[in-house]
Amino acid sequence: MGSIVSAPADLVIATSDGIDVRFAGIDLAAELSAHAQEPPDVHGVRISLAAVRGAETMRRDGQFQAARLAWAQREDGGRRGKEPVPLMPGFSVLDRVGVVLTDEAGTEYRLIAGQAAGDGTEWEATWEFVPQHPEAAGILRLQFTLDGTPTGQTCEVRIP
Repeated sequence: MGSIVSAPADLVIATSDGIDVRFAGIDLAAELSAHAQEPPDVHGVRISLAAVRGAETMRRDGQFQAARLAWAQREDGGRRGKEPVPLMPGFSVLDRVGVVLTDEAGTEYRLIAGQAAGDGTEWEATWEFVPQHPEAAGILRLQFTLDGTPTGQTCEVRIP
């Protein structure tokens, strides 16, 4: 686990569709998720984000629950297989927020897996990167993006 050297005081690193998104954590030696399709002995960096919960997220949650219930209660008539389940509101907010990792050793980090929203993680996202930082790196810099454009917010984490 690293220690934060610098970060926005409130940890808000982006505003996506009117919802603030916070840097929620980092695992510098993460066991990668199965959908990363990396060998089991490969570790990487996992970045966690979370939307700031409030009246707007609660309103969107209510709309989503009503839409999902209506979808589930529809007379099938052959339509259910053709009509997708309503998209969780956190997905479209969090999926737009990305991060670019750099260190002073010049390591090229690649995003290999991620997850935004889901039952139990409605307003959370995780992004997984490889490789794990090299021993020569002392600081990992996270530059946050919204739709691929830098937000101007960065965090620096000291690598133990």
